[in-house]
Amino acid sequence: MNSRISKRSAIAQGFAPFDFSTAKHGINFGYGLADPVMFAELPWPGAFDGGTGVALSDLPQYTDAAGLPELRTRLALRYGVGHDQIMLTGGASQALQLLADGWIDPGDVVLTEDPSYLGALRTFSIAGATVVQLGLAAEGVDLNEVETVLQTIARVKLFYTMPAFHNPTGRQMSCDHAAKLAALLARSGALLVQDLVYAELPYNGPVHWLAPGDNVINVHSISKVAGPGLRVGWVLAESDIINRLAHLKRDGGVSPVLSNVVLGLLQSGALDSHITRLREHYRAKRDGVHRLLQRSGICEPDYSVPSGGFSFWVSLTAGTDPERFIDAASREHDVHLTNGRIYGPRSGRHMRLCFSYLPISLIEQGLERLGNLHAKL
Repeated sequence: MNSRISKRSAIAQGFAPFDFSTAKHGINFGYGLADPVMFAELPWPGAFDGGTGVALSDLPQYTDAAGLPELRTRLALRYGVGHDQIMLTGGASQALQLLADGWIDPGDVVLTEDPSYLGALRTFSIAGATVVQLGLAAEGVDLNEVETVLQTIARVKLFYTMPAFHNPTGRQMSCDHAAKLAALLARSGALLVQDLVYAELPYNGPVHWLAPGDNVINVHSISKVAGPGLRVGWVLAESDIINRLAHLKRDGGVSPVLSNVVLGLLQSGALDSHITRLREHYRAKRDGVHRLLQRSGICEPDYSVPSGGFSFWVSLTAGTDPERFIDAASREHDVHLTNGRIYGPRSGRHMRLCFSYLPISLIEQGLERLGNLHAKL
């Protein structure tokens, strides 16, 4: 076909499409998928359950651009914000897309850490942004580097981060550090976008994050704690920001049927109980993988143990060629890894090892195969 594609489409060709079907085969450490074993432990309410307070005649119908009013009200109470400060989206991904539509013109600049979440890098890049990735320390992004960039680079529109817990490193940013970052950005008229999809899954005790308001926008999702197939997320922000996002919405609202399922989970208290079980489940898997990695020899032993989230971020041992190792792992051992360089230009010696989806027996097999390959190479 000779039809000329858009520049956005051309940029998108540089990113691999999401491919869940392939991820189910072999031993795939590349995708941070929820553990399907835990889906069956959640007492799912009926999608057309009128006990939530939503009229049955409204469930198969379109809903508001900002989402099902009853679910918005419930979430507003959960987070202590006004009804006009919350908007439902088709997962966190649509929230990022709408933010890109609302604030990014070609040539604008988006700041984030190196490494950063691949989905966000893709979304902002396709929107035409120049993505500038800054150094990441234990406490978060280097604030001095942020300040320098804001003073020297024009058209910075926003800083994207995952403070609880960072993808792919699993690190946690303190509220104090986030507040200093937000203040720096505010002086330049830029937004702080906090992606909080993992925030409900701390493994080392309670976690807190910077509340939405002023130039701070928070993005949440049901994906990591109930099921990504629901495709229900939400944005918390000042009402004028929510209003702008609603005007960008091109559909008849997030599915009322699926929103009603989420509403039923929240009203029954089943979701909060389930989140408690998930924390214990994923913490045990994290600890098991940590023990296996310490014995494997494929990575430097000084990696940070993730305090939340679905993955380890490890550096291959000195002398290991990342491209050769990853290619051989896939081709010869059916173990699939993602090169750290796609998460940021400074991260080429790293790998993201996701532990959430695979049973611990397959994780053990996969790391054993990688260990044998490492010794051979």
